Amino acid sequence: MEIGADLAANTNQQNNSRRSGNFPPSLWGCSFASFSFPQTEFESYSRQVEELKENVDEMLIKSKEDPVQNIEFINLLCRLGVSYHFDSEIENNLTEIFDDFPNLLEKHDYDLYTLSLLFRVLRQHGFKMPCGECILVLLLLHSLHLLLG
Repeated sequence: MEIGADLAANTNQQNNSRRSGNFPPSLWGCSFASFSFPQTEFESYSRQVEELKENVDEMLIKSKEDPVQNIEFINLLCRLGVSYHFDSEIENNLTEIFDDFPNLLEKHDYDLYTLSLLFRVLRQHGFKMPCGECILVLLLLHSLHLLLG
């Protein structure tokens, strides 16, 4: 019990010996502390956000026609920080691209930027893409194939 009393006494001494900053009153006053946002305006913004999310969802579905356009759009959503709104759609799209990845490389002659974007976005979302030397060899072979025609 004595330890608790000593601790309380030390705490009181520390609180009493604290110096005051004597700061002048704020030039802004307390107007920000009492700010209220009208509920109707909040509901209006919420409706606009939902409409925009529907538009982006339609754009994501439309970009699915071309795998490169789809990957670039998914990358854009991630870089803008809004991809969490479309997690399930993005996961489904990337799964389809990942499953068809060998066929994509055979059917199309992608440039180095597109290939690296495909690898990065797929790896960023947890897909087991080959790493290190395998990627480098694949990209170099593909680039040589493009150069040699």
